[in-house]
Amino acid sequence: MLRTAILAFVVLATGTARAEDDEIYYGSRAGMSVTTVSKAGIGTSMAVIRVEHRPRNAKAFYVDYVLDNSMACVRKTMASVKVRDRVTADCRKRTWTDLYGERFAFLGRQKDRDSMADYVVKRLDTGEVLDGSSASGYPTALGIFQVLCPGIAK
Repeated sequence: MLRTAILAFVVLATGTARAEDDEIYYGSRAGMSVTTVSKAGIGTSMAVIRVEHRPRNAKAFYVDYVLDNSMACVRKTMASVKVRDRVTADCRKRTWTDLYGERFAFLGRQKDRDSMADYVVKRLDTGEVLDGSSASGYPTALGIFQVLCPGIAK
């Protein structure tokens, strides 16, 4: 109870929750997330967010997406999800890596009115420009960039 009251005071006083309460998504389905354990250099050329895939993340995926609340599903997800322990960015260059180590570049506001995407996001290893769909990975990739480099893609 005291810990909850202290956390509530910190949130009210600072306007932010602890980094451990944040989640980063590794996929577009409900519950496909990891828990933030630390942040450093946010908004700089050396932005890093360290993460852990925890049992509560695995449970959220199975409860919210698969609609199964069993511990067997949690164990299966913990064993099968293979993501890195961090995402990184160079906010000055507007480049970043996701939880699979893929590299992306933010190229600014989308000029094509027919595009589903608000911004141009390019996968650097292939040269592919993401089309704005969840199938292309656009919402996940852009979401990671927005957390690492706040204020650029609003």
